[in-house]
Amino acid sequence: MISSRLNFPILLRLAAGIFLFAFAAIAAADNFKPFNADSFQEIKSSYEGQEFLLGLWSVDCPPCLVELEFMARILELNPEIPYVLISTDAIEQREVSAEYLEDLGFTERESWMFADSFVERLRFSIDQNWYGELPRSYFFDTNHAMKSHSGIVSKQLLQEWFSRTLFFE
Repeated sequence: MISSRLNFPILLRLAAGIFLFAFAAIAAADNFKPFNADSFQEIKSSYEGQEFLLGLWSVDCPPCLVELEFMARILELNPEIPYVLISTDAIEQREVSAEYLEDLGFTERESWMFADSFVERLRFSIDQNWYGELPRSYFFDTNHAMKSHSGIVSKQLLQEWFSRTLFFE
């Protein structure tokens, strides 16, 4: 009888440990921040006085995946480029989205994910003229003048946007 009472707390602690380990592994699997209507201002504030590139994408968008692969190669050669990602997928799909980013080496990049079912409000918070077409990119210069682009970003467009010299294979 005494040994069964001692085993229950041990089993309880073991189960709690397994749960915490699994939860930590899931949390570490991605670094998505929930994107809400105020997040765009937060992103811009964190890059005040700096140029940066913002890329919007979705796992259901084949051209987005092509662009992510292209950007992974560019960022491998130019790791100092500030590149922020926003997935327009529902936050419930974070595991699938995280797998794509992990496969491409984007786990250390700042990543956000739509966290509001009213996606029109989220799109409007970024750009009143954006109707959801993907991929969508925004370049911000040091004064945060914003230039937008729908479709896959090209080497030429990146070189025109950034004031610094970029390396391309």
